[in-house]
Amino acid sequence: MPDNKTNTARIVPTRFSQMAKQKPAMSRNDAILAGQSAVTELEPEYLEWTDGLLRELWAAVDASAGHEAFPNPNGEKAYDLANQIRNLGATFEYDAVTHVADSFCELMHRLTEARRNDPHAMQTHLKALRLVSTPDFKRDGSGDLTPLMDALRQLVDHYPEPTGSAA
Repeated sequence: MPDNKTNTARIVPTRFSQMAKQKPAMSRNDAILAGQSAVTELEPEYLEWTDGLLRELWAAVDASAGHEAFPNPNGEKAYDLANQIRNLGATFEYDAVTHVADSFCELMHRLTEARRNDPHAMQTHLKALRLVSTPDFKRDGSGDLTPLMDALRQLVDHYPEPTGSAA
């Protein structure tokens, strides 16, 4: 609300702004350690979440195969699910999951922009996601992902990068 004397807006303190001004309850390093500990404790749930998302993703891809082109509702659902998997992979340090899911998202983006459908390319990405989503794959290290990512990149690059996209 403007202050009539100075004609400037008066800032009304909110509960959030008051909380933001408080001294932190723990140090930055302690907060990072607590977050990392919570992520470690949730890893068994991560595996269940990822498995469920992969099942949903596979169903969406199968359903989208019946459509001639994107965009379609199943393709949009597939993109959203792959995005969730990508984000979970990053949170739980499944780097290979993050890379493969990101490639899948890029494929979906390009298919949508090109108004095309490629069930083979999508299913190949799903198989790669299933492979890299296992704890054994994480524990052994991602190893050299170059051959896998190169193969997926060839599938994605079959469709031109949409104009106006950041490279």
